[in-house]
Amino acid sequence: MIKMEKERKLQIIRMAAKRFARHGANKTTLDEIARDMRIGKATIYHYFTSKEELFYATLDWEGQQFLDDIKNILSKDDLKIKDRLIEFFVYKETLNQKYKLLYDALLIILKEEYFEREAEIIKGIITKEEEIVGSFLSKYFIERKGAAFVSIISFVVNQSWGLLFTGKINQSFQPGIQAASRESLSIFLDNFQEKQ
Repeated sequence: MIKMEKERKLQIIRMAAKRFARHGANKTTLDEIARDMRIGKATIYHYFTSKEELFYATLDWEGQQFLDDIKNILSKDDLKIKDRLIEFFVYKETLNQKYKLLYDALLIILKEEYFEREAEIIKGIITKEEEIVGSFLSKYFIERKGAAFVSIISFVVNQSWGLLFTGKINQSFQPGIQAASRESLSIFLDNFQEKQ
């Protein structure tokens, strides 16, 4: 029974993610999500007390999916460390296509027009991303611990986010140019000491 409850809740979150991404949180209603799923609105209220709660659960779910993707990229042992980092950076350029709610929440935070709960979710996701990247890099930078290592982790994560937004700016003003092309990332990452 508990497994069925979890599955139903996840189905609602997935459907809500599609609806929120397509129409935005403000223009989406619980009636529309229920209609898309062919269930009654009361079923949604069984799992979520409000549209706001459903939206935050959906944003958190997208964040967890994003973090799982990053873990998968960085755990590809058949690739060299440099190639995994390149894939990690390039992957983040697709964030707005795969995880639109997460991408939009980041934009809202950059514009400083966010709700506290959104900021908490995003902060939690970035903190977990730093943990994933830190765990990955610690295998290759064993002698670098402490503040210097923490700044390397922060640098990698911040650069990956920076390249996402730089890429969007470049696409707006110079269509076809990718900020994080594989060649430029390769040159950038050559500065890291590879221990593989």
